[in-house]
Amino acid sequence: MKSRTHKASDRQTWRWHLYVVFMTIVVGLFLAWLSNKLLMEEVIKRATTRIYAPLLSLNYPDIGQRAIAVMTLDDTDLKEYGLNWPVPLDYYQRLLDGVVKRKPKAVFLDVLFLDDKPKKEVESLIDAACRATDAGIPFFLATFALEPLTSNTERQIFAARSGSGVPCVIPVRPNVTPDSLDQSQWAYPLRPRNADEDKENSSLPDSVALTIYCKLYPGTCPAETDVPLALIWATRAASTNVSTMVVRDKQGSLIPVCRDVWNWWEVIPGTVLFRQIANMSMLPLCPYNQVIPVRAFKKYGFTVEQLDEELKGKVVLIGADLKAIGDNLFSPLHGRLPGVHVHAMALDNLISFKGKYRENGDFEWRELWHSSANIFIFLSLLLTALMMVPWNHHKEAVLARKSPRKAGSCSPSSCRNRARIFMILCSPFMLILGGLIVGRKKKTISQWMLPIIHVLIYLILGVAIFYLGYYVFFQGPLAIIEYVMFPVMAHFLHIGETIANRSKQLWYAMSAPDPWAHWALIENKYT
Repeated sequence: MKSRTHKASDRQTWRWHLYVVFMTIVVGLFLAWLSNKLLMEEVIKRATTRIYAPLLSLNYPDIGQRAIAVMTLDDTDLKEYGLNWPVPLDYYQRLLDGVVKRKPKAVFLDVLFLDDKPKKEVESLIDAACRATDAGIPFFLATFALEPLTSNTERQIFAARSGSGVPCVIPVRPNVTPDSLDQSQWAYPLRPRNADEDKENSSLPDSVALTIYCKLYPGTCPAETDVPLALIWATRAASTNVSTMVVRDKQGSLIPVCRDVWNWWEVIPGTVLFRQIANMSMLPLCPYNQVIPVRAFKKYGFTVEQLDEELKGKVVLIGADLKAIGDNLFSPLHGRLPGVHVHAMALDNLISFKGKYRENGDFEWRELWHSSANIFIFLSLLLTALMMVPWNHHKEAVLARKSPRKAGSCSPSSCRNRARIFMILCSPFMLILGGLIVGRKKKTISQWMLPIIHVLIYLILGVAIFYLGYYVFFQGPLAIIEYVMFPVMAHFLHIGETIANRSKQLWYAMSAPDPWAHWALIENKYT
């Protein structure tokens, strides 16, 4: 009889645990939908991701870094060449010829020609672009691809054809939108479309990174690109950046404007803030991709042989870094950068991940089972519930076990004196940590090990969720961090168990003859 009772009790217990698992998943899905609408939740998510995102660089491939070079035109370059902004088109012709001479893999010019230019200048740039195309080096040019913003200069450039009949210039859209909360560039649209444009319109240019990647690596060009790319901002800067990105101080000495090393201790919350409070200088990180200033053609920072080596076989992205135009973006790890770097980093992600980019997805009810982000969220919640619910049940059982009180071998007065001395010696730890429970009940080894095991379970679960999101479902850091932290939140708030208990109580109350009286009785019992 007792055996049957135990079996029935076990079945009832496990049915209850399955119900708690189910409620944990349901509440987690609701919170996933709600979190996108809560401002504070999104701010905390970005702040947490900014701290720990550099850890992704530990395993980030460098094949993209070896394939890309960023050439910048800054105020010092304008002074060096005696130019003013806007730069005449025949200068771009000379710059393009100089780059093509070094036999790069492709060239992108991140400059918009919104005004009509002299015919002679336009023709000189077209001739340079056609020479590059005939040499097997595709040339990409930024454009908004909007009729009201299209100049005659753009029309002439994009209409030009090489001797073989192919376009001399490939149009690409440089449109990117900073994050609405912290203005950082967390995502990169692969197919940028305006609100009034058809998303399926293939006649519109795609993004800079996607167009270049699919042109050069057609075998791994991603088929589905509706979800924006989640930018992985790597921290291991190209070795030459710290020596070429310099300014002169008041004494006339050249000093770097950035640092090439990210320190592991920067992930510890508060360390960066402490350095700022202590007035300890910390330069921003140098850009990940190699930066070559335009004045390198005048042997600044590079010899002729070094410049040839650095440009040969690479995708060269040319952009402006001028105070007058403000074409800047904010990296969550590097701070302010010239706008061309977002295209370089997005292209780097595509090359490094061989087209299987990390997605900047969110939970969407409309695409419950058709979105990899939704499937990842569901599986991470399921994994959390299946691990935490049995563990919490086991922990409660261990804590409920009674341990025999150890018989004292001293008189009451001597025990009190020893206890007082011990408490005085341990008072700093007891005041800060809450005190040691000594004398009333002796803890078993299992009870002492519970906090350690609990932390290990959190770590294992967090690593498992990260691996599932980053390497299996290819989700970005903003999507992953929320569910890595979910087990901790679920534990402290008792999310699944609380809702399960409340739903059971509500069901019993609704089944009673007087529902409100029964509900009040239950509330009084638990308060």
